[in-house]
Amino acid sequence: MSPHTSWQAAQKSASQAWRQAWDARNPREKTLLRAAAIFLAVVVVWQWAWAPAWRTWQEAPARQAALDSQTQRMLQWQAQANGLQKPSTISRAEATQWLEKSLSELGPNAKVSLSGDNMTLRVEAAPALAMARWLSQVRDNAQTLPQQAQMQQISSTSTSEVLWQGTVVLRLP
Repeated sequence: MSPHTSWQAAQKSASQAWRQAWDARNPREKTLLRAAAIFLAVVVVWQWAWAPAWRTWQEAPARQAALDSQTQRMLQWQAQANGLQKPSTISRAEATQWLEKSLSELGPNAKVSLSGDNMTLRVEAAPALAMARWLSQVRDNAQTLPQQAQMQQISSTSTSEVLWQGTVVLRLP
């Protein structure tokens, strides 16, 4: 007898034994066993098919919002990178004029002086946030980059704000 036939015979005898055990049950037990089998089938289908899909469906709006936000940031970075790659389109006179006009946010003691290709900014008590914002705007609006800085943090007697004093040398376009 081949292994295939012996396997078929074993399967047939197991099937007959199961059928006899099933036929020996009373109708109430059969109904309860069918209900249990249906319940287990529903649980298995829920766990393996419906629950993952339901979870994905529930998380989709939050994931889409996160992806939209990430896309917007990447588009902003792309625009900024494209802007930085462009050649200088602002003249030296326009850059100088912009730098002189924008000093008001650095405080009343902020002064600039021009010497050749460089402009030197001197500040006495410039707020740190205003200084950071101004340096960012210098790069974007006047297309000017800091070449050298000698700054010291000073303490404010009236507020807890961080203040800076010193000089920043900017290279004009």
